[in-house]
Amino acid sequence: MKQILKDVSMFASLEEDELTALAKISQIYDYKEGETLFVVGDISSVLMLLVEGIASVFKHDDKGNEIVISYFKRYELLAEAATLRHTPLPSSARFQTEGKLIKIDLEEFEKLFMMHPGISYAILQSLLNKIELLQQNIHFNIAKKSIDKILHFYRTNPRLSLDLKQYEIASVLGMTPETFSRNLRKLVKEKKLTKVSTGYKIVS
Repeated sequence: MKQILKDVSMFASLEEDELTALAKISQIYDYKEGETLFVVGDISSVLMLLVEGIASVFKHDDKGNEIVISYFKRYELLAEAATLRHTPLPSSARFQTEGKLIKIDLEEFEKLFMMHPGISYAILQSLLNKIELLQQNIHFNIAKKSIDKILHFYRTNPRLSLDLKQYEIASVLGMTPETFSRNLRKLVKEKKLTKVSTGYKIVS
């Protein structure tokens, strides 16, 4: 556990005894593809850190359709804003792949580490990233053309775009896989995107 925590940039500023204390209040869990991490309305008693795999965070609209908010990958916190406020989680999450999640006892974490400057800064950066994600979702919702949404996604998520399947990116952008594929082909033809071995990327 200590070695895994050492590899997480959030905990890079911790001394050896602090890492030992953190490891004592942390547990790692294995998940299968499709397995649920949490559901909307839960109140989490643990801070959740994704350490392997890709997880999707989603909600349902009033018609019951699943709307993917975003996908998260290695060494990212999940639902930390609601967790640290001790309020119900605003969304649900599941693993898109096999994965591992570290759960850190929230009560003990707050006692031991919330005043630590390195930890506080890392949590602030994580929350700022979530705000940027929200801004991206707003952009996706107000963009008039599907092609604009696709270009914006590939421009702002170069690494994540290579990890996700096409239908998963389509879900994030709120469009059907068919619409996504059609516009993807058009962007390649216009030389705005180029195909690589693991997917597509913006043409420099």
